[in-house]
Amino acid sequence: MTRSSLLNSTHLVATLLATTFSAPLLADTSNNMACDGSLMHGSITQISATHATIETSILIDAAPAEVWATLTNFEAMPDWSTGTLQGITGNVENGGSVVVTFLFGVDDAGNPVSNEIPHTLIFKGGEKIGWSDPFPADLGGGHDNHIYAVRPCGDKTQFTQSDEIVDNPYAVNFVTQLLPGYQLFNAELKAAVEN
Repeated sequence: MTRSSLLNSTHLVATLLATTFSAPLLADTSNNMACDGSLMHGSITQISATHATIETSILIDAAPAEVWATLTNFEAMPDWSTGTLQGITGNVENGGSVVVTFLFGVDDAGNPVSNEIPHTLIFKGGEKIGWSDPFPADLGGGHDNHIYAVRPCGDKTQFTQSDEIVDNPYAVNFVTQLLPGYQLFNAELKAAVEN
């Protein structure tokens, strides 16, 4: 994906960002966030010109094992996910080498751009999956720390998706563009599990 196609999606993203979100969440959403009964949370924090974070969550009316099973069924994911994550292939275990496929940005015709990026997986079965790897040099370099986490919330599940982009000149632009896609993915995961 070129820098211009990434920056050209700003208009679409600005429209999607018109949604009001709740107060910011705690930084370590997988362990410290209070079980929240509200439908959805999302926040962006700019730490510096090259460091920004995004935190999102949603309450799903299902047991954590059901949410985890849907989240990690990567072959079926494109059937319900139209936002960001489309699947993971490779060695799905902690420290495994994988290729993550997700949608980010739009091309000149306004179609979503599919990206395949290699990562070293962070994996704790039934609880979290993600990566903490260098960000592609052609997109500014730096480091990307992305986590999907599942945890019990009474008889329901709190699903969180967080990301941190460090040492990248486009960090704030990236998280601003990612927020609506993450919220969409979270809502689609909820619908896939609950229906």
